[in-house]
Amino acid sequence: MNYSETRHRSVFLPDTPSFSGHETFTFRYPWLKKGLDGLSKNSSVFQSDDAIVELGVGKNMVTSIRHWSLATGVIEEKEPESGERRRTLGVSPFGMNLLADSGWDPYLEDDTTLWLLHWKLVTNPDRATTWFFVFHLFLEPEFTRQTLLDEINRVAEEKRWARVSENTLENDISCFIRTYIPVKRGATSTLEDSLDCPLTQLGVIVTYEDSELFRFNNQPKTSLPPELFAYALVDYWYRYHNEQNTLSVREIIHSVGSPGRAFRLDEDGVLGYLDRLAELTDGKLTFEDTALVRQVVRRQSIDPTSLLNRYYGRHE
Repeated sequence: MNYSETRHRSVFLPDTPSFSGHETFTFRYPWLKKGLDGLSKNSSVFQSDDAIVELGVGKNMVTSIRHWSLATGVIEEKEPESGERRRTLGVSPFGMNLLADSGWDPYLEDDTTLWLLHWKLVTNPDRATTWFFVFHLFLEPEFTRQTLLDEINRVAEEKRWARVSENTLENDISCFIRTYIPVKRGATSTLEDSLDCPLTQLGVIVTYEDSELFRFNNQPKTSLPPELFAYALVDYWYRYHNEQNTLSVREIIHSVGSPGRAFRLDEDGVLGYLDRLAELTDGKLTFEDTALVRQVVRRQSIDPTSLLNRYYGRHE
């Protein structure tokens, strides 16, 4: 997959997209941990009549917490056991590592965790179709709500998706924007209106003053540490190119699903991270930068989780 292949957008999208489930709410700082803790105590918490009491939120927010917990990989669907008809929900190993009381960052206090959740979200086309589409398949540097609506409708025709109402798509696009752009406050704003999504802290999408025009921020990401970039690179490698032992710099910057697109990094930004790879991976990944080739070489397999352990272990 290279840059030109992003023209064939429908190849990378699911046959059944997801444009709802969040109930128009973006997730908030305590929500993912609420979902994890609630599910740890009660495997049926999201179906329980007492969910609003157990999770301490309104009914629609229960549904939203379930959605965001799945979309970020904190919880996961499990295959039905013998004699059961339905899949069940359970806490994922990733969710336990991150948000358990003794986990890496249960209260999202480190900006690195926000980048990690952003990565999980924008690489999940099945549960966050708009998020994946905008970061990986939409090639323009700027956009409006209408631009995204038109582009998603165009892809829907390519994929022959079952018809989704304009209202549902508009709500999903608004939710996407509010994931990254703080809500403007008004004189009549309530406390609920002031609870922005944690990912607004990343500044990966910005808006012009008093404008409905949005743009990607391709400036260096000072809060994105090299360990997380390396984690994302390995994760991307296993998802899309596991049969290869080399990846070109062009692929890492431009390809669908890549860290360059997910984090909106330019060439200089990516090269700065690649220079640290050998050190961070104990030589399992190395960067070759010559007149003839610029590529990363995988000399040994590597568990991406080890890179997160390395980062959070140093920052306890």
